[in-house]
Amino acid sequence: RDIKKAPRTDPPPPPTSLTPLSHYSHLNKMPLLKIFSQQPLRVSAKDVLHPALMTIWNVPEDALKVLVLPTHEMSGNEDLYIDVRAMVKPARTKEVVDKAMSDMRDLFKSHGYTTNIRVELYDSSLQSNLPKRK
Repeated sequence: RDIKKAPRTDPPPPPTSLTPLSHYSHLNKMPLLKIFSQQPLRVSAKDVLHPALMTIWNVPEDALKVLVLPTHEMSGNEDLYIDVRAMVKPARTKEVVDKAMSDMRDLFKSHGYTTNIRVELYDSSLQSNLPKRK
């Protein structure tokens, strides 16, 4: 009697630190938004800013990271310096990014802040990531 073995269905090996970032599809979309401020924010980054910024950048909840970074000293007259990193995508044209920056300025202005906003788009094929260990 000839018994056929089922094909192996072992899971693929886990990603390593040498795995290109393009492997992590959830990270490829991720705008990283860093807010530098000399004073604590009067608005919640998690409960108020994050949902609004998801809409502005047109990304799902898990694809956006908002960090508020206390700064001891900073030049310029603005209340907040906002640094955004996002992946280059066909939909992120200069016009779309400029509109997102304008919408962000309006969002922060509605909470009483003046801003200096910088956006950097990157190519994911040139990035690396060390995944979180489970």
